Amino acid sequence: MNEPAAQSSPAVPAAQQSAPQHEPVARESFAREEIMQVLEHYPIGKVQSIREMIAGSSEAPKAVIECERGKLLLKRRARGLEHASLVGFAHEVILGCLNQGVCVPPLIGTVRDNNSMCQIGDRTYELFVFIEGTMFDQSTQHAEQAGMLLGELHRAMDSVTTSFEATVESSVLNPERASAHALSDETQRAVKRILEYGLDSHRANARPSAIVHGDWHPGNMIFDGPEVVAICDFDNCRLGSRDRELAQAMVYLSMQRPTSGATTDAPDAQNDKPSMDHLFAVWDGYHACTPKRANARLIAGLLPAVLLDEALASTPSERGSSLIQVAVGKAMWFDEHMSEIINALESR
Repeated sequence: MNEPAAQSSPAVPAAQQSAPQHEPVARESFAREEIMQVLEHYPIGKVQSIREMIAGSSEAPKAVIECERGKLLLKRRARGLEHASLVGFAHEVILGCLNQGVCVPPLIGTVRDNNSMCQIGDRTYELFVFIEGTMFDQSTQHAEQAGMLLGELHRAMDSVTTSFEATVESSVLNPERASAHALSDETQRAVKRILEYGLDSHRANARPSAIVHGDWHPGNMIFDGPEVVAICDFDNCRLGSRDRELAQAMVYLSMQRPTSGATTDAPDAQNDKPSMDHLFAVWDGYHACTPKRANARLIAGLLPAVLLDEALASTPSERGSSLIQVAVGKAMWFDEHMSEIINALESR
């Protein structure tokens, strides 16, 4: 199998950041001997330092490598995402986006055949240019910039051609996920109602499936001052719903972290509610960079559904009831304000 060749590119500013974590889990790590064995396959010169990077998926260890070639990021693909065809498809998308001018971390090719992945035994490794930067600062400016980058990415992906078969999103929403969690009958009914409404609305109004990033949240965005300069982590890149991806972006970027002294058990506390300003900033930014306008009614209906679907899928059923309740509370807020959100989105 011929993997896509890596494409050289100068380093650009930005950072690798961690994805949202719902529960602490055991984190995979590299052995130093493993790292050195992998690096032998790359033209990077003398290695000066290696440090583990605690970020992103706990199943995909990362290390920052400082060497003669510069500062690089080594990553081992998580189990289930390490197959050559999956990695090859993601790398073709990355290289295609680079060619379209979207800033993503450039891949480093191997010495022997300039492959964009290195396979040793049953494990798959990737080496990227490391991009320095900062985290999402919860400002509306960052939210709008993130929306613009998503629109730019979707537009660029329309021009990407791939030779590897893409993974297809199995389902946009799964109403049956709620049954795996110990929820009250009332909560169970509310969750299923929101998920089923979102799924029915998507079936009736969604745009055709297309290439999506697959894991769009602030932790995968790289900022430099007031601007977002790059997007990383294409491990879940696939054919799927861009409407769901836009709704997911709006959900994550509208959530505000509690400020010092704020309580999380007060449902009316300002920090417990999503920010309308951030919600609309993502929407405005997205549509400033893509000619394909999303259906406001569909997106508003997907907001609470996507939030619940993500929480149910990523939270262990045996120890996640309190986290699910928090997600239910925020989803109900979106549900209760749906008409207001629809009117605002349609008028923008």
